[in-house]
Amino acid sequence: MSGLLEGVRVVDLSRVLAGPYAAQVLAEMGADVIKVEPPDGDVGRGIGPFVNGRSLYFSSLNTDKRGIVLDLKTESGTRSLHALLDTADIVIENYRPAAARKLGLEPDELLARHPRLVIVTISGYARSSSRAADGSFDLIAQAESGIMSITGEAHGAPARAGVAITDLAAGLWGAIGGVAAYSARLRDGQGRHVEAPLLDSAMSLLVYMATGPAATGVDPVAVGSGHPNIVPYRAFATRDGWVVIAALGDKFWPPLCEAIGLEHLAGDERLATNHQRTESRSQVDEAVEAAVAGFTTEEVVARLQATGVPHARLNTVLQAMGSPYAQETGLVTEVDAPEGSYRIVHGPLHAGHIPRPAPALGEHTDEVLGEVMGEQAPTEPG
Repeated sequence: MSGLLEGVRVVDLSRVLAGPYAAQVLAEMGADVIKVEPPDGDVGRGIGPFVNGRSLYFSSLNTDKRGIVLDLKTESGTRSLHALLDTADIVIENYRPAAARKLGLEPDELLARHPRLVIVTISGYARSSSRAADGSFDLIAQAESGIMSITGEAHGAPARAGVAITDLAAGLWGAIGGVAAYSARLRDGQGRHVEAPLLDSAMSLLVYMATGPAATGVDPVAVGSGHPNIVPYRAFATRDGWVVIAALGDKFWPPLCEAIGLEHLAGDERLATNHQRTESRSQVDEAVEAAVAGFTTEEVVARLQATGVPHARLNTVLQAMGSPYAQETGLVTEVDAPEGSYRIVHGPLHAGHIPRPAPALGEHTDEVLGEVMGEQAPTEPG
């Protein structure tokens, strides 16, 4: 997907995770991303682990970027930044409002000086809200959004998701918003300001976990690796490891039972539908749990593979990175650096091959519109 944003220049003024991740996403799609750091560097450079003094945390979020150091507290640094912004299409920043004002980086001020610039703000809380000045981090957003209340084992302590999902969600929304605003600028020539707050981004991930409770008035609870409304759908221990089984659909229940020696349950009319199995969650989970415990992971995988029941081994991170799929798709890439090479996981987009050049804008438009609309298309746009 490296050519999708070819010719687009992005200036990354952000630090630590969400903003740099947004810029990294754009870099992977082919944008020319220039990372601007203060003289003391991005705070992320101080977060380990380290290899030969290089922060792998920082590297994971700033590969494929070019870098420059500017002291924005000085007149020369500010002058250099605006000269750079004159050449840019998108700028990404995550300053608190007070710091942005002090540095002359408020969106309105930037747009007045660079009217074609797309400004992407990653914030803790919306700039238009009463909490605009409050700081936030992933842990805080996970807690406030409700995500931590439904993560972890039932009746256990609240758990943070294993990756910084709210930072990453804000980064993705920031990248999407930046590309959307750039697309709008191609139409009307106007720059824009878009914002992706951490809390808003976190709550956007709730989807059905928000819509259902809002209608029923019943708060969801943590169910470990399971699902509140699908059974069986969780991790099960084997003799030598773990597998996950996802019987999302009633058609998978009978073949699952037959594959793991629960033939007596396959035709049980009391468990025929997902709703019935959810109502009998303990009985179903205990039966599957006892059956799976009698096999090795490889045996369970082979049996389920033969029946088409959705399943997977529970990998560690290193096992996932070394998997045949990751190797086949090039998902994990080795990056050379002066301090020593390191590996990163690329984004998931796969850009298909374009078999022939697209027609120039407006070429054959009338004929195509006429075919689609079934009538004579206008001869002039608009």
